[in-house]
Amino acid sequence: MIIKRTLIPVGLGIIMITLMLSISTVAGSMGTMSKERSVPYKKMDMNDYRNFLGNWDEQKYPVLYALISTPAQYNALFHPAATMGSLRPFSPDASLYAREQILVVARVMLNPKNMDTVFEVDRITERNQELALHYRFNKQESDANWHGKIYLAVRIPKHNYKKVLFFENGKQVGQLNMAAGQWSVPARTSASAK
Repeated sequence: MIIKRTLIPVGLGIIMITLMLSISTVAGSMGTMSKERSVPYKKMDMNDYRNFLGNWDEQKYPVLYALISTPAQYNALFHPAATMGSLRPFSPDASLYAREQILVVARVMLNPKNMDTVFEVDRITERNQELALHYRFNKQESDANWHGKIYLAVRIPKHNYKKVLFFENGKQVGQLNMAAGQWSVPARTSASAK
């Protein structure tokens, strides 16, 4: 009888300890879930290189977006534009892609008075191999009579992302499935761009 009385509290004690260990393990693993981190970036100027963004069907795709990770991808998106008297390069040096990538967002619009303020980065974040670009699109009045391709390009540290999300003025406008090889929308066709 004494043995039975002793075994019941010991058994309950073992169950309680096991339950507490299980709860602490679950709570500990919840704390290690990857948190959203800020990604450092450097905004590129539209005049850094002597090139232009290739045409796309802006009626079907009002926003062009891409994550460029190779020189071939850059060349599939941008085309050289030789100008007299300029010594600027046509594209970034290939060595850039060993440590960085380029995020691009573009729209076709009447040529604005100040191209530098059309797009502004709010923040770039990453979580669980997912990158998110949050930016503002500031549509401007223009008295121009011609349309141009205005873009935002930012350099970020190189990393393998499975998904890239694009948020314009707080609303998601696009997504790239990098895990499936999608690096731009609309898709750019270049045999060497993969």
